[in-house]
Amino acid sequence: MSDYENSDVQKSDEKLAPPPGSDYEVAFTYHSDNQLERAYDKAEHWVRCGVKPNQVFLDDRSMGVINFRKEMRDPLLIQAGVERLIDFRCSLTLSDTDVDAVFSSVSYYEPGCEPTYINAYDPELSSIREVLNMVSNNLFNYLQKPLVQTDAD
Repeated sequence: MSDYENSDVQKSDEKLAPPPGSDYEVAFTYHSDNQLERAYDKAEHWVRCGVKPNQVFLDDRSMGVINFRKEMRDPLLIQAGVERLIDFRCSLTLSDTDVDAVFSSVSYYEPGCEPTYINAYDPELSSIREVLNMVSNNLFNYLQKPLVQTDAD
């Protein structure tokens, strides 16, 4: 199989997202209000071991960027017995003391249904915003925890 055919197979597995900045997309941006210690190392660990993304697009320490895609069950609806999935891309921009999280290409759907991309007029906007806020707060809380240090005697 040629490289061209391989790339087509990979593309068919990805959900199509609206073009960035289109009227069909709302970008959600969150910024940590607190100083953070070793943000990149800890954020990378959080993404790989906590989030377990479906796909990592970019993980570049020199640029301080981690960009990934995650599909997850909506935690706000699980207790109500409703299964809704949320699919998003997240771009983390990090420094030694600072982090921004931008969520884009955000969609939601029930299993077996077509995704609905969130827009400024969607009745689910506040619910989706709350879920993404939970994700970013989870990251910011994790980044504020002190590093585990072992004392060498």
